[in-house]
Amino acid sequence: MQGVYFNSMSSIHVFLKRGEKMPDLNGLRSIKQLSCLNDSMLENLLTITNIIAYKAGDYIFKEGDDAKILYAVIHGKVGLEMEKNSSTRILIDTIIQGMILGFSALVDTEKKSYTTSARVLMDTKLYAWRAEDLETLFSQNCEMGYLFMKRIATIVKTRLQIRNVQFLDIYK
Repeated sequence: MQGVYFNSMSSIHVFLKRGEKMPDLNGLRSIKQLSCLNDSMLENLLTITNIIAYKAGDYIFKEGDDAKILYAVIHGKVGLEMEKNSSTRILIDTIIQGMILGFSALVDTEKKSYTTSARVLMDTKLYAWRAEDLETLFSQNCEMGYLFMKRIATIVKTRLQIRNVQFLDIYK
């Protein structure tokens, strides 16, 4: 991980690379799942928005890890993988600019854990939000929480449909 910035609400202390921009409203607007939020909501989200950069080959998280952070791709490409066995990983989906990953941080209720691994396929920069910060923000603005989670539900549905098709393809 390099060129990382986490705001003061995080327990992680990192930094931006020289000349790198802080997160802004236009950047947040580029994330498809955030398009339903108005400027006031985006400004609130901006206060807890972090930026992380990864190199190709890095893992952002692994299947079974505690799910504490939601991510959105600013630029780059991330592969969502599942482990078939100890020597075989299967690419389930590819996440590109403007897409969200790590939604398990928000939707699991008991033990929050990631259901896939996220491997960086090319150098990638991400927005990152701590789940506990999002939950606090959503409890303060229920409309924002509803709109955000409605979009998360759409992502979950779409990825489930993709997995169903992949599963059926195995048995052709």
